[in-house]
Amino acid sequence: MTRDKAFAELKRILVPLDASEHSLEVLKAAVELAAAQGAELEGLFVEDADLFRLCEFPMAREVSFWGVSVRSMERSETERQLRIVARRLQRALEDMSRGHNVPCKFRVTRGGVPREVLDASKEADLTIMGRIGWSRLCGQRMGSTTQAIVRQGRGLVLIMDKEARFQPPLQVLFTGSRLSEATLLLALELSRKKGFSLVILMAAHAQENRKDMQDRVQEIVSGQGAQAGVHLLRELNPQGIRKAVAAHGTGPLFLPCEDPHLHGESLQQLINSLNNPVFLVRDR
Repeated sequence: MTRDKAFAELKRILVPLDASEHSLEVLKAAVELAAAQGAELEGLFVEDADLFRLCEFPMAREVSFWGVSVRSMERSETERQLRIVARRLQRALEDMSRGHNVPCKFRVTRGGVPREVLDASKEADLTIMGRIGWSRLCGQRMGSTTQAIVRQGRGLVLIMDKEARFQPPLQVLFTGSRLSEATLLLALELSRKKGFSLVILMAAHAQENRKDMQDRVQEIVSGQGAQAGVHLLRELNPQGIRKAVAAHGTGPLFLPCEDPHLHGESLQQLINSLNNPVFLVRDR
């Protein structure tokens, strides 16, 4: 199977879950996408090993979100609460999946949350992350686990805000590279299955190669029997991408993460500046 075809065939989707309301909103979007792709959905709940380490300290206290009670942290009680959360998430996964005829499974692991999610994502065709989690800090737009996935993840990752929705048009960054061609094929496949329009954000590095890129885009789009609008980017940097994306609404954005501007801190800042669902496309 070619890399381009593998990117377009999403058969196993991983969605890490936690106790937050945001996590359940992301699960809804994951189920809908799995239904459109004919994919299996795997829910993952990680029992955070740091919570159990805290139980070893006599001075550690647990503060209730629902009242003013404060009590010491005990390992047995922490385990009981985590089992309750896991059962609730499993039921939510199974109920939503059943309503869309999506095959699903659910598993629980224990360890460092970012590492467990990164390890699980290696076996998935797509990992869907909420931008924030239950431990969101005031003023912080991206949770620590999602930050780790942005920095270290491979393959396909979809990052979603609580309010984000799958709606047209889909937007895809095209730079002329092999990875951006694979990203465009993925966007074309999803736009066909969802019945959404597509806008290609074309970043020509120089005037002389613009015509070649336009011809290549037309070849790929026509080869899929599709149509797409083209928006020429004046600048291939986070600011230029953000302006172009804003001009076309809040539909999903597909990013081939290979340009120097689409790595590390710059990539994280770009994601935080957008309200769009963001597909990160990287080699494994």
